[in-house]
Amino acid sequence: MRAWTAVTLLILAWIPAAGGTALSPSYAVSGWSLGDEDSLNRAVGCRAIDEVDLDWFYSRRNGTVIQGFNDPALVAAARSAGLSLFATVSNWSDARNDFDPAVPRAILQTRKKMRRHAANLAALCATLGYDGIDLDWESLKARERDRFSDFVEELAADLHAEGKRLAIAISAKTSEPGDWSGTKAEDWFRLGAAVDEFKVMTYDYSGPWSSPGPIAPPGWMDAVLTFAESEVPPDKIMMGLPFYGYDWSGGTAVGLDWADAQVLIAQYAPAVARDPSGEATFIYTDAMGIVHTVFFQDEVSIADKLGVITGDHPAIRGIAIWVLEREDPGFWGVIDGLLRPGDSCP
Repeated sequence: MRAWTAVTLLILAWIPAAGGTALSPSYAVSGWSLGDEDSLNRAVGCRAIDEVDLDWFYSRRNGTVIQGFNDPALVAAARSAGLSLFATVSNWSDARNDFDPAVPRAILQTRKKMRRHAANLAALCATLGYDGIDLDWESLKARERDRFSDFVEELAADLHAEGKRLAIAISAKTSEPGDWSGTKAEDWFRLGAAVDEFKVMTYDYSGPWSSPGPIAPPGWMDAVLTFAESEVPPDKIMMGLPFYGYDWSGGTAVGLDWADAQVLIAQYAPAVARDPSGEATFIYTDAMGIVHTVFFQDEVSIADKLGVITGDHPAIRGIAIWVLEREDPGFWGVIDGLLRPGDSCP
């Protein structure tokens, strides 16, 4: 995923009640951000976020890392709220409008290049004063599996030596090695042992490559987390939570957020239905006579997905949200109410 940001729950703790009785677990929440200050402020206002992953940094083939965006006001707001700050570093290419597999291929070519890039990322984290690195390399090749694990272990060692943390964004799968190149490149056991936060991207079940359908059906999310818990310590696992949807037409799809969906509903007045997955969906015909099918998230679908954690995976660390941008403000009250027992969104 690229067009949105994610939030990650960071601290899993059983909250003792009076007399020593354990209540429901309280989960950590993190969110990827592309720079939406209003979204961050809404999350902070509900006390429903712990970590912001700033998706502004890019690995390059020569082992350097560049910063593509900066928002000092957003950084200051996160610091003022006492949130953890992570630099999300990806192999995204604006020229390709996609993740560039040539970037990890070049860096993973030799141990010397891996060590150089790991050192550069640790230096970036120290220079900016961030709490950690959030690695989001995607579109890797299956043959890079062992070298990718070697690199992540190297990076984790460098960051831990400086008192910093490492998070990683992981493609969803329900068995090893996975059923496509990207998942086959990710050795969940080795990666899970090395990192501090294991963020499973339990979304994009449907997308531009498929017919219209749900972005993250709870049954599938449950299966992915069940497998994750068999490979990775549960207190590191973060469930990816989508705030976005898709609008399908003409055999492809474009991403949209909750605010986009509201504009379409106001313009075309479609009948909004509830898919068996719990996600909201509708069909409309645009001014050119083209039929569109939309799936998007609302408070009901967000609550259904959070129920996967609270009902079936209470031991995992929390959630990672993609993305903090133009969501229904009510999402934060749902997160706060279901994942923060005893708390309430003002």
